Amino acid sequence: MRRVPGWVWTVGAVVAMTTPKTAHAAGVWVTLAAGLSGAAPTSEADLWFDSPHAPPYVAVTSVPGTLEAGTTGGTVSFGGLGTPLLLNLADGSAYLAGGAGSVPEGGKNRGPKGGNAGSPAGATPLVNATVPDTAALLGLKLADPDSSGSRDLTATVTDAGGNVIGTGTVSVPDGGYYVIGLGPDAGTTPPPVIDPPPTPTPDPTPTPTPEPPVVDPVPESPGPVATPEPSSLVLAAVGGIAATTLRRYRTRKA
Repeated sequence: MRRVPGWVWTVGAVVAMTTPKTAHAAGVWVTLAAGLSGAAPTSEADLWFDSPHAPPYVAVTSVPGTLEAGTTGGTVSFGGLGTPLLLNLADGSAYLAGGAGSVPEGGKNRGPKGGNAGSPAGATPLVNATVPDTAALLGLKLADPDSSGSRDLTATVTDAGGNVIGTGTVSVPDGGYYVIGLGPDAGTTPPPVIDPPPTPTPDPTPTPTPEPPVVDPVPESPGPVATPEPSSLVLAAVGGIAATTLRRYRTRKA
């Protein structure tokens, strides 16, 4: 086997130590809600997307009318002339609110699945901002009203190359409001619903093998009793008579 020179190992170690690590993707959630003025939402949608860079930036590039954007750093009102509006979600959430109605209490801090959005981001929303190459782009479009006056609001998220990485739609009632929440998330997708593990089928109780019954030994049948032959009986009788006659004769002679 050929030995590897020591300098090869040294170069390999240096390369391994100096090779930059791949950046971990950061997840961003976006939640949409709409309803009648001051009332609970009647239409909701959630979406998630990956932001391969940190901090996660979202640039709002198109809006239907005038919206309010807010973080803990402040709030701004902006319209089409104020885009792009840049949101820095490095340390918390942000919201966008619009429509003719007022957002109910707590609606601006709404997170995925109607939960709490968590701490608001510290950076103030920036209007007419320079958009970083790493930012995701959010466009909002309001459709024409239907027969009831409701209008579909569609939010579409794309990357810098124009590839769609997330979309969601809610129905805004006539005279109602809509609110959009955004925030960082450790996971890029909502946690999957995990089915409970199947209950293991218990092993069937083994049926014991019955012991073979104890069988009493069959008693041995005695052998057949020998029956004397007729000739033997005759000889025995003759012998007996002869012995008796001889005793009598000896007695008389004496």
